[in-house]
Amino acid sequence: MPFLRNIVTGLRSLFRKERVERELDEELCSFLDMAAEEKMKHGVSRKDAFRAVRLERGNLEVTKEEVRTARWESFVETCWQDLRFAARMLRKSPSFTVVAVLTLALGIGANTAIFSVVNAVLLRPLSYKDSDQLVQLIEHDQRRGN
Repeated sequence: MPFLRNIVTGLRSLFRKERVERELDEELCSFLDMAAEEKMKHGVSRKDAFRAVRLERGNLEVTKEEVRTARWESFVETCWQDLRFAARMLRKSPSFTVVAVLTLALGIGANTAIFSVVNAVLLRPLSYKDSDQLVQLIEHDQRRGN
């Protein structure tokens, strides 16, 4: 169930970025408030408590970025951005695109053909009964040098 929940929240964060960012801001601010209140219980003024918490925890934007990059959604979003960039670059130079697509097609076709031959000849067992017991006899004639 946690795996499914992780996927659902990840998809939500991909499609509702503004809401997720707002929730992250609220969560971090409430954390800072709680940490500051804890310091104020020990007799520190409000201003000094907030300052001490900010010094201890570091920059808020750095923390936000760390939280964003720790989730799997950032990987999906980065891949999506890379694909869009690749499509734009391929659209800009159609001749390069044609050469690249033809090269990939030839390479994939050649690999498929070679694998089909190797699979049929070397990898699959022979279609004889007890094919693993077949042997090859070779005769050497020492008089003729064979």
